[in-house]
Amino acid sequence: MNNLVEPAKSPCLLLRSSRVNESGLCGDEMAAKGKLTISIDLALAWAVWDTLTAEDLRLAETAERPICAALIELFDRYEIPATWAIVAALLDEASAKSRPGGASCWYAPDIIDRLFHAKVVHEIGGHGGRHVEFGKLTASEVQQDLEFAQAVHHAHALPLTSFVFPRNSIGHLDLLAEAGLRTFRGLDIGWFSSAARTSRLAGRAANFVDKALPIAPSSVAPVKRGALVEIPSSMLLLGRNGPRRVILPAVSRAKLRMGLARARRAGGIFHLWFHPSNFYYRRDEQLATLTCLLELAAEEASCGRIELRTLGRRAARVSIAVVAGPRRLGSKRTAKASSP
Repeated sequence: MNNLVEPAKSPCLLLRSSRVNESGLCGDEMAAKGKLTISIDLALAWAVWDTLTAEDLRLAETAERPICAALIELFDRYEIPATWAIVAALLDEASAKSRPGGASCWYAPDIIDRLFHAKVVHEIGGHGGRHVEFGKLTASEVQQDLEFAQAVHHAHALPLTSFVFPRNSIGHLDLLAEAGLRTFRGLDIGWFSSAARTSRLAGRAANFVDKALPIAPSSVAPVKRGALVEIPSSMLLLGRNGPRRVILPAVSRAKLRMGLARARRAGGIFHLWFHPSNFYYRRDEQLATLTCLLELAAEEASCGRIELRTLGRRAARVSIAVVAGPRRLGSKRTAKASSP
């Protein structure tokens, strides 16, 4: 694919070569085994349904699919699975009919089909029915959204055991558990979290500063939340529009390397997350940044230094009732479903 950046000259190769000895074995830091988990919020125009602009519609229609194709190709190249949390309405054509812009902004079965035909077995998770903020809704409103999501997932033989809250607005965990969900993505953990508790503005400012500096992201661990397992997140791969464009790619790539190394040393999880829309601007540069991480992670995994697991498989390691792994459409691929 023309838009992908070939890894041959990646700065990660220099890091990799220093960790392999003359016999071809990995270096001396073999004691701890870290984990890499990647979760992706797939929503297209549903992500901004209540603040929609003409530019949002244009990008959802023209940029999202090529980006998803490039991401899937990268994951295939490095054989790394991810959890793709999808807005259920993307598979409900009726939901798109009353929305502005082209139907392809709101309805995307082709993207889900591409995921199913990928070489790597990805996990399909939930991102709500129509991308509403659970933390701001009543129990009955959340119940209605979950029932819609369940119906859509069931109609398409999709699992619904892992969940990413729209806009990370966490709420009504009891209803998630009643709906059969077993795990959800938590919030980013880091020094900036305390600022977020002070005010939203302070939290956003601290988060921006954190992303602009070569500070190692946190290594996280699963947390039991009643019948659910929370997997906190370590780092958002920021988009490159607006003020965020001043953040140097070299800093982002350093943070990714440090996050993976920190998780490996601690035996914890480096949990990266993003939206395909985070690649709308400076796409090739963003893909090169992700390539840097995937290349390094693939090498580390081949040496047995890290594990590559989806949200569902990560939660399955916790000793409570959790999902045993994602299931794929089609009998010939179902047998592989427990591998990510």
